[in-house]
Amino acid sequence: MEKIYPYAVSKIKVKENKLLTKSMYEQLANEKNIGKIVSILREKGYDFDMIQRNEDFELVLKKAEEELYKLIKEIIEENDFIEIFLSKNDYYNIKLILKSKIQGKKYKSNLIDSGLIPKQQIASIMENEDYNRLDNNTKLAIYEAKEQYEKTKMPFVIDAILDKACFKKMEELSKKIKVEFIQKYVEKLIDITNIKTFFRIRKIYKDSSILKMSYIEGGKISLKTFMESLNEDEQNLKNKFMGFSSTIEQAIYNYDALDKFCDNYIMKYMKEAKLKSLTIEPIVAYTYAKQTEIKNIRIIFTGKFNNISAEKIKERLRESYV
Repeated sequence: MEKIYPYAVSKIKVKENKLLTKSMYEQLANEKNIGKIVSILREKGYDFDMIQRNEDFELVLKKAEEELYKLIKEIIEENDFIEIFLSKNDYYNIKLILKSKIQGKKYKSNLIDSGLIPKQQIASIMENEDYNRLDNNTKLAIYEAKEQYEKTKMPFVIDAILDKACFKKMEELSKKIKVEFIQKYVEKLIDITNIKTFFRIRKIYKDSSILKMSYIEGGKISLKTFMESLNEDEQNLKNKFMGFSSTIEQAIYNYDALDKFCDNYIMKYMKEAKLKSLTIEPIVAYTYAKQTEIKNIRIIFTGKFNNISAEKIKERLRESYV
């Protein structure tokens, strides 16, 4: 029998009512007055009182994300569930530091503080190369990423190797939780990540060895399918990936929106949780929905401050949960 979370789900259902809808996103994208955008978002719980300049909106979004994870920690007992969502932030920080050090760039202001390991601690570990303070899976991935970068001089390999380590951890955690919805979520994330990698390699590198190195185990789509499709005619590509034909077709005709199509694919899966009322699915879906909302708000503000048209902003927005 599936474990039920009546208190947690009831709290999440209340939170769902505050999520931004498609029409609200369009309203925000069309709005020319930044102050009005801020007012609407303030009503939705975003703390713009913490900043003096609207250009510092990233601080508000960072706080919103931290509050999301704090909420989930309060209403869900299982640490493994939290780790599935937070571990990717640790890997993001590790990738950022490794690539920044290679390129001689500053990185500390761009670190995420909503992972399992505090960003100051990760910065210290990476700066001092004290990798023994990390779990073995992560430590070995860092060594491999550095080694492969030295051979190829391509920052891309750092992302690829550490993404593999991240998803390996997420897959192990999902198996421990033993909830089918979460296991399928991780499986779909792996497939979508492999699809994005496939298209980037196909467009930029056209190298099967990079594809093989980047491929993440654990999804439905086999490495063989990707390898056979690397030089496939575009018209035949969508027939190669059963269950993903719509996403593939969109990516073929609009490569620049690949990330959006992949995010929308996951959102479509998350909407299945609306049929559940007591089990963990609505909590998983809300977590993803709120992450997506934060991403969309970032797209809107970035567009506004860079004088991008409302139509272009709307083209970049991800599908809403409500």
